[in-house]
Amino acid sequence: MKRRTLDIAFAVGGIVFSVLLLVVGLILTNQKNFATDYVAKSLDEQGIVFKPVDKLATEADFQAALLKSFGSQDKVDAFIKERGLTSEANSKCLNQYAGKAMLTGKQAECYAQDFIRLHAAESSIVTGTGLKLADGTPVDGVSYTYSTISGPITAAKAAVKAATDAGKPQADIDALQKTADTLQSLRVDTLLRADTLRGLLLTTYGFSVFGERAGQAAFVCYAAAIVLFVLSIFGLIHAFASKKADEVILVAEHHEPVKA
Repeated sequence: MKRRTLDIAFAVGGIVFSVLLLVVGLILTNQKNFATDYVAKSLDEQGIVFKPVDKLATEADFQAALLKSFGSQDKVDAFIKERGLTSEANSKCLNQYAGKAMLTGKQAECYAQDFIRLHAAESSIVTGTGLKLADGTPVDGVSYTYSTISGPITAAKAAVKAATDAGKPQADIDALQKTADTLQSLRVDTLLRADTLRGLLLTTYGFSVFGERAGQAAFVCYAAAIVLFVLSIFGLIHAFASKKADEVILVAEHHEPVKA
C-alpha cells in the first residue's frame, strides 16, 4: 500500500468522524437551548421577584426573631448551626439577584435554599401553646418539620377533647381549639407549601444543570471536530504534496504452498 493511499484513508475517516462530532454537538446544543428556554418560561410564569437589597432582613433582625422564639442565645446559635442558616442580608446570592426576576436555575436554587428554607425554618418554631407531648416533653421552643409537627397537633386535639369532657368553660375550649387550628395551619399552609415550592424550584435547578452539562459537552464536541477536521485537511494535503507519497510502505507477501 502506498503512503498516499494510507494518508487519504486516515484523512477521509477523520473528516467523517469530525462531521459526526459536529452533529452530536448540534444535538447537545439543541438540548441545552431547550433546557434553558424551558426553565426560563416555567419560572417566568411564577412571577417571583427577589427582594431589593434595601429590603433584605438584617442579621440583627434575624437573630432577634429567633431569640424571641427560643428565649436563649445558645439555642439560637445551635439552631442556626444545625440548619446552616444565614440572614437575608448575609446571603451572597440574595444580594446578587436582588430586585431581579427569577428566570434561571441558579436563581431558583438561591430562592429555594436561602429564602424559602430560611423563612420556613423561622416559622417552624412553635411558641406559646403550653402543650406537652404524650411523653411529657414541652411542645414550645422547638422547630418542627411537616412530619414531626404531627405530635404537637395530636397533643392539641387531645387537650381540646380533655377540656370538653371535663366541662370546662367554652372560652377555654375555644382557646385550645384555636391553638390546634394554628398548628394545623402551620403544617399545611406553611411547612407543606414551603417544602412543595422548594422541591419544585430545586427540581427546576437540577433540570437546568443538565442543560449546562449538555452545553459543555457540545463545546467539547465542537472543539474536537475542528481539531480533527484541520488535521484531516493537512493529511489530504500531505497525501498529494509529499514527495514520498508514492512510496510503498506495506507490501503484501505471497507464499507458495509447500509441496510434500
